[in-house]
Amino acid sequence: MREVLDELGVPEALVPGHRADLDELGFCRFDGFVAEDAVAAMLAEIARQIEGSRQGGTLHLKGLLDQSSLFDSLWLRPPLLAAVTHVLGPDFQIREMHYRAGTPGHGGQALHMDATDRAGPGRWQVCNAIVALTDFTPVNGATRVVPGSHVDHDFKPSGAKPHPDEVLLTGPAGTCWLFNSHLWHSGTLNQSTEPRHAVLTAFHRRHSGPTLGGETLPSHETVLRLGNAAYLLL
Repeated sequence: MREVLDELGVPEALVPGHRADLDELGFCRFDGFVAEDAVAAMLAEIARQIEGSRQGGTLHLKGLLDQSSLFDSLWLRPPLLAAVTHVLGPDFQIREMHYRAGTPGHGGQALHMDATDRAGPGRWQVCNAIVALTDFTPVNGATRVVPGSHVDHDFKPSGAKPHPDEVLLTGPAGTCWLFNSHLWHSGTLNQSTEPRHAVLTAFHRRHSGPTLGGETLPSHETVLRLGNAAYLLL
């Protein structure tokens, strides 16, 4: 897989700041990851896709990898893939990309991991990129994380209640965060008047054990569209 990453222009080394953040905090941040016009186009396409579908308090749209090339830029980016490689090693795959939006009064979750064990450096199984398609604020359901909890095997989660060490991932639309999914995290309650739009992409160590998420294989058309990059999906 290193050959595929090299062909995609993915550097072997991260910038020092991202390396330290991933190792010590369990997450790193990419500012200005998606341009304003691209955010608007993605939201319009998502609205078209979910129009008429039955949705609950949290809006969902799965299978974005197969929906449109419009969403390829949310994962097919050398700096992001370099960060994923730092967490999982070069032999990883993408299993799912989905849209999630907590509507007003919804979106709160208990602190959780997206893996079945707490693992450790060199054995991480999964990480997630979350891209804000609207501003993430302290009141609209921004994701919360507990820095360092990915390496604290004695960590005691607080369920849906606030944790004294938690921080909110807040930032303008177009910001991306990559977090080690062994980090304790969750959505928070949307107390605003508008949905909090986001797209999440799950990266897994290849041949990893079961996780809390499902696995979706890409369509033949998607594989043809992506060419060499499709090896990261298969």
